[in-house]
Amino acid sequence: MSSVIITSVVIILTVAAFGYAFYILESTVESNVFEAARSIMMDLAYATINSITSGLKYEFSFPSRFAGLGFHVDEVNLRLEVTNIPSPPPPQVIDDSILTVKCIGGRFTSTSYGVIMGVYSPFVDNIYDVPMISSYWDSDIGGPCICLNFTKILVKTYSFGGNFIIELTYIDVSWTSMGGLTSNLLTVSYVGSVRNDIYQKNIGKSDAYVKIKLYLDNRLLEEKSIFVPKLSDLTIRLVIHRVNYVLG
Repeated sequence: MSSVIITSVVIILTVAAFGYAFYILESTVESNVFEAARSIMMDLAYATINSITSGLKYEFSFPSRFAGLGFHVDEVNLRLEVTNIPSPPPPQVIDDSILTVKCIGGRFTSTSYGVIMGVYSPFVDNIYDVPMISSYWDSDIGGPCICLNFTKILVKTYSFGGNFIIELTYIDVSWTSMGGLTSNLLTVSYVGSVRNDIYQKNIGKSDAYVKIKLYLDNRLLEEKSIFVPKLSDLTIRLVIHRVNYVLG
């Protein structure tokens, strides 16, 4: 009887040891693949900006063993409102289908979570701060996820000879599939830009603090104030850069 018990214990311990060894091996492999995907996502963010500034195309190949590449589109309105000036322009819906790029890791992946690249504020003053990459545990898929989005506004101001220009820039990223969702090959292409002066008026004899508000549907993301000297001929320019991701 004792030999049977000992044999059973040995078998249980052996199975447990093999199970633990498998977990360690899978965790190591998945974590390495996920870290590679994290690095590629950062390169993708930079390539998106560089495609605008250079007009060049960029190609990426994502690791496919555990890090699945996905695209999620939210049908919501990203809206700009400008107030606190004479006869303000109407609200501007700058995007109504917001793209988030996701890379999904395996369930054994070991990684840290938080902001990888970018800043929290929706208003930035450097175009390379527009992309935001973060990692988190996605409860819907039961695994770690890295996501990239561009829901920020680049704000620049210029003044010369009594003119004051507020330039608001948004990067509108879309995607198309050429090879099916199973493909992990991605090409980044700059499509073009649209510039529209949504406001041109002299602000009058008093200084102004122009208020710029960014909404996601009815939720206020942030409000920013910009000082404009009295008697300035104010121009508010909306610039939208369009970039397309081609999968396959």
